[in-house]
Amino acid sequence: MTERVLFFPWGWGGGAAYTGRCLALAAALAEAGDEVAFADCGINAMVREAGFPVLDSGPAAPRPPERHPMPPYLPFADVERVFAVAASYHRIERVRRRIEADARLIEGYRPTVVVIDMCPTAALAARAAGLPVVSLADADFVTPRANGWMPWSTVAPRDLLPHPSSLPVWDEVSRELGLGPVARAEHLLWGDVTLVSGLPGLEPALGPPHRGELYYVGPMYWNPVGAVPEPPRTDRPKVYVTIGSGGTVGRRALQNVLDACADRPWTVYVSSGFAFEGGLVVPDNVAVAGFTGLDTPLAWADAVVGHGGSATVLATLLHGKPSVILPFMSEQELNGRQLIETTGCGVLLRTSATTSHGRLTFSDRYSGPSDRPYVRVEDVRRGITEVLDDPGFTERATQWSTRLRACREATDLAGLVHSAVTRGAGVGR
Repeated sequence: MTERVLFFPWGWGGGAAYTGRCLALAAALAEAGDEVAFADCGINAMVREAGFPVLDSGPAAPRPPERHPMPPYLPFADVERVFAVAASYHRIERVRRRIEADARLIEGYRPTVVVIDMCPTAALAARAAGLPVVSLADADFVTPRANGWMPWSTVAPRDLLPHPSSLPVWDEVSRELGLGPVARAEHLLWGDVTLVSGLPGLEPALGPPHRGELYYVGPMYWNPVGAVPEPPRTDRPKVYVTIGSGGTVGRRALQNVLDACADRPWTVYVSSGFAFEGGLVVPDNVAVAGFTGLDTPLAWADAVVGHGGSATVLATLLHGKPSVILPFMSEQELNGRQLIETTGCGVLLRTSATTSHGRLTFSDRYSGPSDRPYVRVEDVRRGITEVLDDPGFTERATQWSTRLRACREATDLAGLVHSAVTRGAGVGR
């Protein structure tokens, strides 16, 4: 049976990984013969390039703000803080307007199943319409652990980001829709089927499902449909740099990476993302491209300098390449700690700690405690040198590559989405 699938990717602050993950699933569903459309809450340029329609939510729907300078590090301790701070969902009228917009799209498109990626309003709108929900997630989206995005923190999430809580809002609107109380923000992101892009050995779920079933499906990410510049041909060690799409990364951070690569015996290929505005000093051994996708540069690289985004880290492991991680927010640091440092597949250049007064302190891998906004040039250089010089990092990454590929090849993504429709597990609850 052909399904009609409506996607709602998160787009508040960056969002390329969320939209990309949805596109990976959408491609699998389209290949299976399903009809696919997207709400206009993610990165629409990516969706249109992939050839899928984008439905207009209308002028009343709250939209992501225009890009503006971000602080060097965002301490989101859990998904509730992301909802409250990034999307201002502590304001009940804002949540109601977004749910109404999502409900209009659902009513107009008439899907048989709704897919969300970090989109709680769409989950509520779909459940109110009696539709099954498939959720794309990292394990930390749905973990019952306190400070799920920042488990090393010793303070409450609001001590770090003191915006009002969104939880009372979620509870009120859920009750208004006849869906019952909401005890935790993470519960909104459980689908009737929840698909985690990874492996349990990398990202354990740490608890039973809140609803439905959870499946680990291997890495899900998207490559641009159009041609991208080919990485340089070289006999020297090859370093690929991708530190975000521009939503959360400052020019100074990227310049530090370029300076670290200057005059080194490496060939460096840089993805500057969507928001690159120029103004950088580019060394002779560096080639700067735009949004490169992942597979081509990762196949080329010997080492990868990344920001710790889930899609980048998992794709890098899938290709068996070691990572050098410079995190700019808490979940990126968590990925660096859990997927890279703990596994021995690379190095994490900066870690954070919390004080009893709700402040952050930072320490860099080689130079120690730091009050600088970004990792020092010398630390970046030493990190790249370390992973290039020690083949053990690549060997361990290659072992994880084998496991990730086996999981991805054994997974029937379309079948898992279809199972949410046929079983009707938890619909409307």
